[in-house]
Amino acid sequence: MAITVSLWSRKTGEIKRFLERYYEKEVFMDEDVSKWIYVYNKPLEAVDIISTLIDNNDKYEINICLQVDNGDLHTVTYENHNDIIKGIFYLFYEECPEEAVY
Repeated sequence: MAITVSLWSRKTGEIKRFLERYYEKEVFMDEDVSKWIYVYNKPLEAVDIISTLIDNNDKYEINICLQVDNGDLHTVTYENHNDIIKGIFYLFYEECPEEAVY
């Protein structure tokens, strides 16, 4: 299973600015990119970018949606992001076997 995260913005350079802050390095993309899509084959890795964008929604004019496999697109908002993240963990989190030794 995979989660596809899509970012879109009407503000020129906004996605590039966010991604450079998120990855803490220069991102090579045109300033006029208005949509960015990434497929997370390890779905729990998508939680970080979702949380970061929602936590900083006052700084960026970016919308975010996600899609599980080929299912419906779901818009992530400040109001529903906690439920969406809980759902991701519910669907994809696997506990370590009891025999595992750390």
